[in-house]
Amino acid sequence: MPTSLTKLFAALFFVFALSAATAEAQTLNVPYAALSPNYSPLWIAQQGGYFKKYQLDVQPIYITSGSVVLPALLSGQVEIANMSATPALTAWSRGAEIVAIGVVTNRLLHGIMTGPKITKPEELKGKKIGSDRIGSLSDQALREALRHLNLIPDKDVTIIQSGGLPERLGAMTSGLVDGAILTGDTAFQAEKLGFHTVIKLSQLPIRSPNGAIIVTKAYLQSKRDIVKRFMKGWIEGIKTAKTDRGFTTKVLRTYLKTQDEEILNKTFDLYKDTLERNPSPDPKTIEFTLKQLSATLPQADKLKPENFIDASIVAELEAEGFIKKLYEK
Repeated sequence: MPTSLTKLFAALFFVFALSAATAEAQTLNVPYAALSPNYSPLWIAQQGGYFKKYQLDVQPIYITSGSVVLPALLSGQVEIANMSATPALTAWSRGAEIVAIGVVTNRLLHGIMTGPKITKPEELKGKKIGSDRIGSLSDQALREALRHLNLIPDKDVTIIQSGGLPERLGAMTSGLVDGAILTGDTAFQAEKLGFHTVIKLSQLPIRSPNGAIIVTKAYLQSKRDIVKRFMKGWIEGIKTAKTDRGFTTKVLRTYLKTQDEEILNKTFDLYKDTLERNPSPDPKTIEFTLKQLSATLPQADKLKPENFIDASIVAELEAEGFIKKLYEK
């Protein structure tokens, strides 16, 4: 065959192969519900090209609250959501056909932070504390912490819906609230500004699934292969967030919009030990959250946490050796 024809066929083959690969790529807009390091595995997987390895074009979208993410998920506007399990459990308790297929951590790293004039939890009485939307993880965690310390939410302590983490810090610095529930790099920023932690939720008997991957049952059933490929990229993001300081802080710098190397490194050190290597949802933690929700949703206490969970994909990846191989690299 003449050389020119050989080159032509080779070029055509390359074009067809590239077109086929592009055609197979699945675009997913994945909302995440806070500017928190809990969502760093999603950001890392997108920035590091991990999703592309599995023929996915994933675009993280910031939506300020899980209660806003859920209508988009249930209406089919998005197929996969990365969010706190608390608002998802609220929707599920009310009949939404959704499941949690992964959870990045089961620990609460939030703190209730105030200025120097407030030094003890009991001094929060009569004060205004900034939180996220009603029903969000931050809101539920704040209320549970106050109740645990014998302070009645909205009676002893006024809870103000101040917005996301940056907005809550802004409300504190401007004096609109006396304190706020903060976490991650925002808490470190608050410390630099002279605020301090009055209540550490990690020291209370409160647990909640964070950074959950939520899908509808229908989507999981009909697009299981896509969901599994997404989970591969996301789990690889977890591995990087636990082991690669340089790349993780680079991504955090972009998403958290801070150039403070001290804060970035503190954030990495805090989260690398709390992110789950095997991110399978924990029924006991789900059960604890359901009991918390039952204070306002009586039906929540009657539900079985196992019915909110589908851990089959993580179990498959574990059985196939996918997670083990990641940590051998």
